[in-house]
Parts: sequence; structure tokens; C-alpha cells
Amino acid sequence: MVETDYRIYVGIDWGSEVHQACVLDHERRIVAERSFAHAGDAVAEFAQWLRELVDDPGRVAIAIEIPRGAIVETLVERGFHVYAINPKQLDRFRDRYSMSGAKDDRRDAFVLADSLRTDQLCSRRVQLDDSACYPAAGTFARRRGPAARR
Repeated sequence: MVETDYRIYVGIDWGSEVHQACVLDHERRIVAERSFAHAGDAVAEFAQWLRELVDDPGRVAIAIEIPRGAIVETLVERGFHVYAINPKQLDRFRDRYSMSGAKDDRRDAFVLADSLRTDQLCSRRVQLDDSACYPAAGTFARRRGPAARR
């Protein structure tokens, strides 16, 4: 099922220290852009900023490459609809706008928002009880092999 009554579409380009966000309306116009730090208070401020743009968080669709972590948890807990977009999908969507392949955080945030606006069926809505949000205990130890578990 495609949810089409979103008022705004948000793309968040993930960064190790700073994330870039782009907000589009349903007609593809940029409503706002901003960056925010990878810190609890900054994520909470970002969520509040989104609430000021649209009163009902259920009318906000957010696209992000990483379907887990504090940002996703905070946004979902506050009622926003968060969608995971595979990084390889983002590469393909990026080709719509530029063939150079050069990394640009602002453009990637725009591409994430716009691809969710136009191709929502290619994305998966993240739920907090989703196993992608919470890796099973021991997953990382299993990946490192027997020597790591000693």
C-alpha cells in the first residue's frame, strides 16, 4: 500500500558526525534544508523542527539509508514515517540528477526525499519492532568468527 497523503518528504543523508536533510513538498519544491549533528540533543531538535513544519508527524515521510539507530528510533517514536532506501537504490536514483557520481550531501538528501516522493514502493517503512532496527545479540561476534568469541 502506498501512502499518498504526506505533506512533506524528507531526505536525510547520513554522515558519521553531521547529517544533511532536505524537505520537499508534494510538488517537489524545496521547503527547507538543514544539517544536524549526530548527537541526542541535535536529533531531538531536528525532530522538533520537523514538527514545526507540519503539525501531524504522520503526514511526514522520511527517507534514510540506515534503517536503525538513534535517529530512526527517535523519529519513529515521535510518529514520523521513516522509510529505508538501500544505498544501491540511492546510487541509481542519483543517476537521475547527475551522471558524475560525485558525492554531494545536499544533493543526496534531495535525491532521497524525491525518490521517496516518486517511488515509494521501492522503499520499506521502518517499524521499531523491525529486526533491521535491532540486530540480534551475538550477530557481530558470529561475523568476526570463533577467535573473537574467546
